Amino acid sequence: MRIDELDEHQGLEAQMVRDWLTSKGCYRQDGPWRHPTEKYSYTDGEYGGLLWEDTLFKLRVDFELASVQALLREINPRMRKGMPSRSALEAHGESRDWLSMGYVLHAVRFCWTVNDHVQMVAGTDVFSTERAEDVEMIQRCSFWPCDRYGNKVRWPTDANGAML
Repeated sequence: MRIDELDEHQGLEAQMVRDWLTSKGCYRQDGPWRHPTEKYSYTDGEYGGLLWEDTLFKLRVDFELASVQALLREINPRMRKGMPSRSALEAHGESRDWLSMGYVLHAVRFCWTVNDHVQMVAGTDVFSTERAEDVEMIQRCSFWPCDRYGNKVRWPTDANGAML
């Protein structure tokens, strides 16, 4: 299996890898990133490096993680800040189930009102884009689509594979 076929790879950005490297005690010296032990270095340049499959495999080994998937799960927890776009909500399908992370993790569902506003339903709480205070709260949360059992699924994409 190729790394880019893993769900955890979707939405991965070089800055996420940089932030993860920093959190692990790595530092940048004359171009490449240096491992805290100074034994290893990682390419980070204008034409890529940190997102290359070889680099990700090397990071997995150098940081003694069980798999590349485990590495990607640490780097890319697959939650995106702010309410998903309408096209993403519509493309996710009938279930409209999403995970929401504010102060705690919730399963939520989005639906449209008769006035074409979006409502987010979390248990018995309903938040609407009709109310400014609700919009502010929703924008502070992070979201990711899930199935009806709460398992993360791939983010909806357009015909070219770009996340909606």
